Amino acid sequence: MVGVKRPGKRWVVIVLLFAAVVAGWSFTATPQAAPRAAQWYDRQLNVLQQQLSAFQKAARAGVGADSLRKHFFASRMVYKRTELFTDLFTPPIARQLNGPDLLKIEDENPSDSLKPHGFQVLERVLYTTPFSRAALVAELQYMSTTVHRLQTDPDRQYYFTDGRVWMAMRLALFRVVSLGITGFDVPMSFHALPETREVLRTLKELSGYYSYALPDSSRRQGGILFARADSFVQRGKSFNTFDRLTFIRDYVNPLSAWLTSWGVPYRGDAGIWPLQPAAPHLFAEGIANMAFFSPDTAYAVTPARVALGRKLFYDPILSGDGSRSCGSCHHPDKAFTDGLPKPYDLAGKKLLLRNTPTLWNSALQTAQFYDSRTRVLERQLSDVVHNVDEMNGSLTDALPRLLYDSSYVALFRAAYPATPAPTEYHIANAMSSYVRSLVGLRSRFDRYVRGETSDFSPAEKNGFNLFMGKAKCGTCHYAPFFNGLTPPLYQETESETLGVPAADGPGAVLDTDPGRYKFTRLPLHQYSFRTPTVRNAALTAPYMHNGAFATLESVIDFYNDGGGAGRGIDIPTQTLPADKLGLTPAEKQDIIAFLHALTDTVTVY
Repeated sequence: MVGVKRPGKRWVVIVLLFAAVVAGWSFTATPQAAPRAAQWYDRQLNVLQQQLSAFQKAARAGVGADSLRKHFFASRMVYKRTELFTDLFTPPIARQLNGPDLLKIEDENPSDSLKPHGFQVLERVLYTTPFSRAALVAELQYMSTTVHRLQTDPDRQYYFTDGRVWMAMRLALFRVVSLGITGFDVPMSFHALPETREVLRTLKELSGYYSYALPDSSRRQGGILFARADSFVQRGKSFNTFDRLTFIRDYVNPLSAWLTSWGVPYRGDAGIWPLQPAAPHLFAEGIANMAFFSPDTAYAVTPARVALGRKLFYDPILSGDGSRSCGSCHHPDKAFTDGLPKPYDLAGKKLLLRNTPTLWNSALQTAQFYDSRTRVLERQLSDVVHNVDEMNGSLTDALPRLLYDSSYVALFRAAYPATPAPTEYHIANAMSSYVRSLVGLRSRFDRYVRGETSDFSPAEKNGFNLFMGKAKCGTCHYAPFFNGLTPPLYQETESETLGVPAADGPGAVLDTDPGRYKFTRLPLHQYSFRTPTVRNAALTAPYMHNGAFATLESVIDFYNDGGGAGRGIDIPTQTLPADKLGLTPAEKQDIIAFLHALTDTVTVY
């Protein structure tokens, strides 16, 4: 639950981000607004280039660390004005300017690793004693060149439409919640609050370009909402004590709903985005766009496919000896886990390699299995059924048995009426459709942050604020799904190397499971595992890929110590910072209270 990690994914997907959905008042803009936003962006890039130049000049002149940190802060504040557009239009360049200080490997080109660059590298250099002036100058030169690429990008003129500016503004609010106030961007300098104010001022200025298209009452409402939000952040005394929950519930969510009330103005780009464009804010119950997490429309989730999948899920007919179903290891009362450190194999003689993961909200990610070896649920189901130790079955062999049963024949016809004869893929898709139906965003926390209930204790509120702040849990388990699906585009699921021991307790040694490395053979992925959701964590003990930790208390202690490296385990690839968090016993209990509040109130069996 701790660490500062990798945002973003392939930029080519960006052209498909904008869904043709219209909600609320229909936005009608004149051609002047988007060009004004483009001109504003050009001006900010010029200011950023000037600021970086001054920063570099000061670094070359031998200015001291304190003065250079002021240059760092000023440069970041300027970048925060441009980030909403670089994030959306040019994600690879955004990573080079404000990506995490970690190596990254692209799925499409695993032989190449991408060196970290940008403000987080500058921060690490500046806040390390003694700092390397040569490294600082070199990084500033790299960043200046990168900004020049943005300034001379020949495609920039095509980025700016009214709809894309609207989408960028919406994403900027999501970024504030999921990355900004968590300290993801500034893990050492903790400038999150002044940067949040800068983003709010930027959004207010840009929204003014479109105010002529809004009713007077809406313009006045927007001005009031921005002023209230800015004032609340200004009153925040420090990063650790900032009341994030109140800020989100009472200030950011209303701002987001106001922005959404404009309607989705862009109708020219067809595409699917992970978050519903018409959802009023990041914590709306309908925020997840299941079409993004499903195959093409021919195999999208339907009630008939869910019904077929549910029956298959609890039927042992898919296993080789007819003794085990998916439901044998995924129990609804345990959030579709089994309560064991590791389950036994089909013969009941040996333990399987890994802990049984929850299926609740497991569809809301773009990597499956602990080692992320596939992106789609259909492939996951096939692998499990055909695994000799897990089910030792065959979808091919099971199909005739299913079609011999008249009840299954009727269910297949209802689920796939356009299909002459069911295939093995239809089995996998039906069961995956059932898993995709196991999405619940109706926990007591969700209802509180949406303003639907006041039932939330002081301990739970403080636990959320710690989770998203001092404890740094929210820098890996991103809101609103609290898994590794990375904001602000929510298209890539992260893997992390935590240094998980083979067992809890003194003198523990590193677990030997190689994780993602087993399939990629890339040293960076050694002992790396997918970041799971912590929703329903109160129901899914024991924890980690090997079930090493029996309680949430032991998990919090592990992170508080700095993971495996913090406990003295030699693991050079650990992505989790080894620094101790300094959580008090009371703070640990408050975090656990918040995690209990993430238990879903909706039950689907």
